[in-house]
Parts: sequence; C-alpha cells; structure tokens
Amino acid sequence: MAIVDAPEPRLADGENAVDVLLNFYRDLGWNEVDTLDPRRVKTTKEVYDNLHNLMRENHPCGVGVAMAMMDKGPSVDRVQANKVILSEGWILPAESTGDSQITRCPSCHFFNRENKFDQL
Repeated sequence: MAIVDAPEPRLADGENAVDVLLNFYRDLGWNEVDTLDPRRVKTTKEVYDNLHNLMRENHPCGVGVAMAMMDKGPSVDRVQANKVILSEGWILPAESTGDSQITRCPSCHFFNRENKFDQL
C-alpha cells in the first residue's frame, strides 16, 4: 500500500470528460497498458467530487458521468486530505490477469475493462 498526493484534476484542450479519470490514473502512475483496478484506489470525498464535477462540466450526459464515476472512479474512504491510497494490486501486468486493458468506446469515449463498451 502506498499513500500519495492526489493529482489535480485536469483536462487539456481536445480531451473529453473521460480523460479527467484517465489523467488522474496516469498521474498516479498507470501506464495504460497494465490492468487498472479502480476499486483499489481510495481517496477523500473532496477529491472524488472535484473529479466528478470536472467530468460533469465537460459531458452532456450527467447520468453517464455518474455511472462512469461509480464504475471506474476511485473509492471514497477515510483518507488524509488531498491524498490517495493505492492498495496492492491497483495495477497488475495485463498478461498476469488475463484481463484486457481499459479501452474506450469510439463514440462516447467512456471505457471499461472487459473490452465491451458501456451503455450510457
């Protein structure tokens, strides 16, 4: 387990709402090749809300953003302010799990781990 500083939510020009979560995980050290288990990433309600709000501001479907955050966002727990807990196994080499890497839907850009696109 590691306790690290929470990355600042960010969105660059040309990116969309899901990139807020992808950038968050990249900033924590995810390389987009290995399997990410968001259930093993915990943070404060404030950090979670900041991610959710930036996503919501940049996506027309509030329900889709809420579903993405529930499914792929970090968990909220009792964590020190502006910190993230990375539990063992939050990243596993893709070949060791048999899971595919997180992928994006080409139309809405939301993502999942099963290579099946989420229905928003």
